[in-house]
Amino acid sequence: DECDVTAGVSFIKAGDSTPVTAADFAIQGLISQELGRAFPADRFMGEEDAGDLREDAALRSLALRLSSQYGGEPDEAAFLASVDRGLEPPRGTGERCWVLDPIDGTKGFMTGQNYVVGLALVDGDGEALVGVMGVPAEEEVPPIMAAVRGHGLTWWRAGGDAPVEQEAAPRPAWADGGAAPPWLISPQRAFAECQPFGAAHPPSEVCCGAMIKYFYVAAGRAAGFVQYEEQLKSWDHACGLICVEEAGGSASDCEGGRVAFPGRTFRVEGGVVCCSRWASEEVRRRLLGAATRR
Repeated sequence: DECDVTAGVSFIKAGDSTPVTAADFAIQGLISQELGRAFPADRFMGEEDAGDLREDAALRSLALRLSSQYGGEPDEAAFLASVDRGLEPPRGTGERCWVLDPIDGTKGFMTGQNYVVGLALVDGDGEALVGVMGVPAEEEVPPIMAAVRGHGLTWWRAGGDAPVEQEAAPRPAWADGGAAPPWLISPQRAFAECQPFGAAHPPSEVCCGAMIKYFYVAAGRAAGFVQYEEQLKSWDHACGLICVEEAGGSASDCEGGRVAFPGRTFRVEGGVVCCSRWASEEVRRRLLGAATRR
């Protein structure tokens, strides 16, 4: 899981050994500013903070340049403040909150593989209302999916001018039954404990991060995904969960309970289990059962 880092471009984040790049900061600063202008009453939550930028002049300069290149605030102090706006705690007023992971799967971004830019809107009770995932490396289907609670999921091309009219993700071959369907798990090592279809049917491997796995389930490339951890971060899951649900699938904890995002972190029983709209009830039962801690 090692990946190269370059001074002034990226570094390994203290505490969780994951990479973060100037692009992570640039995207967070830019989206924070745009949301602040468009929805001034809403709170904003982002994965990153500007502490490391303040300590690294080269990284700070590159992040600011990238953000301003796409319309962000060119003033350094304003840019740093926009990144740090993602740390604002709940106000206690039941306000809505935009939840951003500027790059989920930074390792994939750095190595030319999959990564996702993910944004969700949650209400005062922590329920996801809107979710958008963009996968720049996607080639088989339109690279952007957007979900609105109660209104389904739409697909968008990179230009974002209008949704794609036709069915972007057709019925997959695995939906006709037969052998165990393709499925996903995170972390990958959890397959030693979580085996919904037995030891002879391991999960597929998809790099990188949790969001790309939600994307695969919503698109029908996998029957389901088990996030086999109970303590999780909201920005890794909020937008993916609603995209799966509004694509016609299901998402819950291992007991079938609701998953909510009340703060920067949240807890679920057993893990998050999501299933494609094409997954049978038996497949869902097996995934839920495998995620149950014994």
